[in-house]
Amino acid sequence: MYKKMIIAVVCVAAISVLTSGCMTTTQKGAGAGAGIGAALGAGIGALTGNAAMGAAIGAGAGAVGGALVGDNMDKKREAAEKADLKRQLELEKQSGSGKGLNKIDGHYEYVKKRKWVDTSKKERVWVEERLEGDRRIEGHYQDRNVPSGYWQEYEEKVWIPEHYE
Repeated sequence: MYKKMIIAVVCVAAISVLTSGCMTTTQKGAGAGAGIGAALGAGIGALTGNAAMGAAIGAGAGAVGGALVGDNMDKKREAAEKADLKRQLELEKQSGSGKGLNKIDGHYEYVKKRKWVDTSKKERVWVEERLEGDRRIEGHYQDRNVPSGYWQEYEEKVWIPEHYE
């Protein structure tokens, strides 16, 4: 059983790495986080006696964490591109090369944005009676977190200051 779980975790990690070619940084982060989380969760779960549940929880938590890190990286990259464009416009305005002479007044534009909507929920599950070493643990209910969510896209009105084209 333990050997099968390790093979499954390695397969999930390999698939997430190999299919990341056409993905955004957010999606790549979620895939990598899921693979790493599943591996760590399986290892921790194996120590506590339930490698499958540890892998599932680790994969979910890793996917959410990786998506958040990837989204943060996307936002930083967009901010850097915006600053670079602003710098280029300023240089064109100052140069007499004939470019950048078309002045655009300040105006509002609608910009598409997105945010993570967390729909995680708690699930009550029955845990069977089991033996851990010389200790008997009776069957009982246990609350477990089921991570989930989705990206919500929306438009935001943004002020664009005057600039030259």
